Amino acid sequence: MKLITFYILIFITVLSCNYQRKEEIEENIVAKVNNDFLTLEELRSNFTEDRWNELTLDEKKEFINDWIQLSLLAQESERLKLDKRMEIESRIKTAEKTVKSNALIAQKISEIVITEDDLFNYYKLHKSKFQKKTKEFRVQRIFIKKKSKLDSVLVNIKNGLPFTEAAKMYSEEKIGAEGGYTGFLTKKKMEKTVWDKLNDLNKWYYTSIKINNGYYIMRYYETRYVDITKDFIEVRNQIREIVFENKRKKIYENLIKDLKNRAEITISI
Repeated sequence: MKLITFYILIFITVLSCNYQRKEEIEENIVAKVNNDFLTLEELRSNFTEDRWNELTLDEKKEFINDWIQLSLLAQESERLKLDKRMEIESRIKTAEKTVKSNALIAQKISEIVITEDDLFNYYKLHKSKFQKKTKEFRVQRIFIKKKSKLDSVLVNIKNGLPFTEAAKMYSEEKIGAEGGYTGFLTKKKMEKTVWDKLNDLNKWYYTSIKINNGYYIMRYYETRYVDITKDFIEVRNQIREIVFENKRKKIYENLIKDLKNRAEITISI
């Protein structure tokens, strides 16, 4: 009698567990089409964790609606036994292999590690790839500390005093003795206000500019465009994409090579 009671208890426990599992599954079902159903876990598996957290309710409903339409079409195809045709069976097998292959490749790609050394070493070896055209100005300038003197010099230049002579007579920096001529100057070597003023200035014309410790009277007479190497920080993200792609290709090539070495492959045509 005790033995019978024991088996009854086991039977009831099994039924209870199965019922609970069924309830859990039903609670997780977000969509159902006849005998096909989509659980919350299956829905989430179509997205990365970050992407899932970004999805709005409307976007989730749109995906579910697409799944419903796809299920309806697939079920009708099965009802008409279209899936039994040789060409369709072949495509289904290929699709299944594609999904499995992509899962393997995705797993291998997720193992890729890119260090700062990887990025900087690539930059050092391929600096010539990261060039940009930059504008440079060659100017004459007169540096003056006081506003009153600036106004006087501007009047003299306006009245016909050659700019070169004005630089030699009034500039309060060393290059003034040589007529105020500078070498070619890049944006990095100028204050932003000076750069902006020069870009707005017509060739051979001059303008006055307030700077931290005085004033410039500047006259530009030549520009050129040169190729310079971009800074590492400027191209870091671009390099990361390149290094990632190179590692991805290498992983794929090595994976295929290893699998071929371990497989028996025959081709009959």
